[in-house]
Amino acid sequence: MLTKTLHKLFSNGKNIEDLHQFMRSKRWPSHALEYYFAHPLPNAERPVSEQQFVALDFETTGLEPGSDRILSIGTVELSYEEIDLTSVSEVILRQDVTIRPESAVVHEIMPSQVREQGVEAEPALDQLIEHLAGKTIIAHSACIEYDFLSSYLRRRYQLQKLPCYMIDTLLLEKRFSYLGKNRGHPSFQLDDLRQHYNLPEYQAHSAASDALGCAELFLAQVKRLKLCHRPLSEVICKL
Repeated sequence: MLTKTLHKLFSNGKNIEDLHQFMRSKRWPSHALEYYFAHPLPNAERPVSEQQFVALDFETTGLEPGSDRILSIGTVELSYEEIDLTSVSEVILRQDVTIRPESAVVHEIMPSQVREQGVEAEPALDQLIEHLAGKTIIAHSACIEYDFLSSYLRRRYQLQKLPCYMIDTLLLEKRFSYLGKNRGHPSFQLDDLRQHYNLPEYQAHSAASDALGCAELFLAQVKRLKLCHRPLSEVICKL
């Protein structure tokens, strides 16, 4: 396994591809990681219009990746032109943690759902890693998804970080929109930005609906902010 020192050598965002290539040469005790590193990262110099994406959302027991856990995974695949609605997926995970009432109000996942519908967390998260291979990840406030995924990889595989490209729809709004650059938005919450772009409100709250909502917001931003011809390297966030 790579040490923290090696990770620091490749910590600059522009060297994510170098880190991916380096890890590709290693042997991994996991089919998921072997599969992930067998697929090259997207070409960051090609425009957004040529990329393939996965919108991702986690519902968690809290906001601390070291002590909290992922309760559900929502994903949906998309391109610049369309969202693949047949790919919308949500998986509830069984975790050896107590669901606190205050967090249940946010993620709306009840202990009974975890018992009846939950699957083993490690195989589900490994399957997610395979799903992400060769694609750019989109998330709203992407540091949450990235930090929780990194925490899982550290616990299970002693891997400090997953070399990947991520787009944060919250940061896109701050970086490229007039209101975002001039502090004109009263809120950067996903639902509030969707309302700003005249996107419909989803009544049910879940990882799947948030992933789909993020995907729709991204396509609206790409169109309004004229991002489709920008190279991927200009819209990804620093991890």
